[in-house]
Amino acid sequence: MTHPVPETLFAPADRSTEAELNRQHSAIVSQNIPTILDALPISVMVLNGNRQVVFGNRLFLEAVGARTVREMIGKRPGEAFGCIHSCLTSGGCGTSEFCAECGAVRSVLRGLKGEWNVMECNITREMGASSLGSMDLRVCSAPIFVDGERFVVFSITDISHEKRRRILERIFFHDILNTLGGIKGLMEFFKEEVPQPLREDAELIHGAVNVLAEEIASQKQLLAAESNELEINIIDLNSMEILEILQRTFRNAEEARDKVVDIDPDSVALEFRSDYTLLKRVLGNMVKNALEATKPEGRVTLGVRTEGDDSLRFWVRNAGEIPRKIQLHLFNRSFSTKGAGRGLGTYSIKLLTERYLGGEVGFTTSTLDGTEFFVRLPVRGPR
Repeated sequence: MTHPVPETLFAPADRSTEAELNRQHSAIVSQNIPTILDALPISVMVLNGNRQVVFGNRLFLEAVGARTVREMIGKRPGEAFGCIHSCLTSGGCGTSEFCAECGAVRSVLRGLKGEWNVMECNITREMGASSLGSMDLRVCSAPIFVDGERFVVFSITDISHEKRRRILERIFFHDILNTLGGIKGLMEFFKEEVPQPLREDAELIHGAVNVLAEEIASQKQLLAAESNELEINIIDLNSMEILEILQRTFRNAEEARDKVVDIDPDSVALEFRSDYTLLKRVLGNMVKNALEATKPEGRVTLGVRTEGDDSLRFWVRNAGEIPRKIQLHLFNRSFSTKGAGRGLGTYSIKLLTERYLGGEVGFTTSTLDGTEFFVRLPVRGPR
């Protein structure tokens, strides 16, 4: 007697027999794999060649509401999690037309071909009699061999909160920057039209709005950089023009009150290629940090020089030595000497320079020579 071939519109629909599943489960258990997987802080299952569960760790069982592994043996991931598409065809999870676009199925199939991979997927699952819920997942498939047979260790991380946060961030930045743009436009008009006695106040407000817009844009840029979503625009630049722009920008800034920002006379004018906005952000953070570390009547010096035939080095110097304890934490994301809620300055310098500008960041510090932060960049731009 032959059994009808299950329907499929994507992945193979064949399933293992109960005897095969039991044998495979025993093989996994005999290797002490469950002990290792139960120690992991994410949901993990072991799938056989037909994408069926032969073992699931403790967090997987909690996620699907099962009391024992036996309840899940033989199910496919979508069936275990209650995906609404897993019952559209007789072949089950992985066999509907929707499954062709599912990152989980595609990840497992690649794993069964011997390829370690990470993908994302969205599962709409049944939460009750008439309730649906959506899960954004990051899935990973890692092929392993047990007793000469290939399995896939399939792990799942719920990133729904991360996805929602990124969507809300985009909406927030879009709306608030649009609002600030309108306010900036109004203040441009008002500072020219208000009576003379109020003009100074209008200019102060206009300046404050510009600073606020710059800080918000900086945070938006940093978040995009961390999530690898930042796009760069490489153009021709001149090294001395960059320093002069920085000097003008900070000459009257609040951080520079009663301090001097000057340019080293030995600085070189060199044509090079980079992203102007990112470079200005990086060097601006370096100048701001130096000013904050400088006492009244102190001096911050900017400079640039060539290094070899294919790189140049921007640097910012101020008096004073950084304590060794602080040096060990520089460039860490949340470290700051300025109190809670700070600490992205040196981190963003390193992130933007090394990930997007193709450069290198470093510093030197001593009691005699003071502190110098530098950025080394390729003349021809990032590769």
